[in-house]
Amino acid sequence: MPTTSAPEIELPPDAATAADHRNPRRRRRETEEPTPEVGILVQPEPRHHLDKLILHPEVKRDIHAGLRALEIRADQERIWNLSAIQPQQGRCILNFYGPPGTGKTRAALGIALRLSKPLYQIDYSAVISKYLGDTAKHIALAFKQAREQDAVLFFDEADSLLSKRVATGESCSTSINQNRNCLMQELDRFDGVVIVTTNLFENYDPALLRRIQRHIKFRLPDASMRRELFALHLPNPDRVKADYATLAALSRGLSGGDILNVCLNAIHAGSVDADPAKWRVTQELLEQEIRKVKQAKSEHTGQTGKKRRRIGFSS
Repeated sequence: MPTTSAPEIELPPDAATAADHRNPRRRRRETEEPTPEVGILVQPEPRHHLDKLILHPEVKRDIHAGLRALEIRADQERIWNLSAIQPQQGRCILNFYGPPGTGKTRAALGIALRLSKPLYQIDYSAVISKYLGDTAKHIALAFKQAREQDAVLFFDEADSLLSKRVATGESCSTSINQNRNCLMQELDRFDGVVIVTTNLFENYDPALLRRIQRHIKFRLPDASMRRELFALHLPNPDRVKADYATLAALSRGLSGGDILNVCLNAIHAGSVDADPAKWRVTQELLEQEIRKVKQAKSEHTGQTGKKRRRIGFSS
């Protein structure tokens, strides 16, 4: 009886790959995920020059003192043998604290420009992970990437990573404390410039304070600074009809960021005519925008106070 051979089966060209897909271990080995970016590289611009920032004199002095320590490091080493107590020659950790809109981020960009370096700004959405251990890995990666880019490492609004450690036994205490410890260790090892900013300085972990070389307090601008800020943020004086001294008095309590918004909104309000030749910024428009900002800030403060009282804090 004749035998019939089974028909040949031609395998598809991707059969081997399809089989590999059934083996997750092999798939992980052969298709490794790329290293994630945990920050954004920002190139400072000439407009960020420190001399162009409107800051209190003591703030500028403290910033320049920190930078000078880097610039004269070689002489300090020769005279004081500084490496015996601080081996990292390029180390400089600065903490900028104070109300929002007072120039902390702009000062960080000014420092990067002065040092001819980019600014590596941490992206918290990429750093913080719900998986145990991943956040600590991302923190270490941030320092590694800043080192490779020869960048100033910048933690803006850093309280989320630098706040006080949690007592053992509380929910997520292991993960949170692990992240804090990892950050402290990386700061100890980093031979470069780190800038951290916060509006909530009181929330910092005490162990962090000794690792920071300089704590620089940014305050709201005084009347003369507010006058300068209005002049700076209304760059075409030929189309502005305003009394800067009066505006400075009316804007007491506003930050530099607030004054920028006042000027931008007044420019938009003064640019509604169909004929651009008629666009103007007037005293009335600027005063109107100052009132709006003050009202919003007042309502926010009131709502914050009510919330604090509801949850048992004194306002």
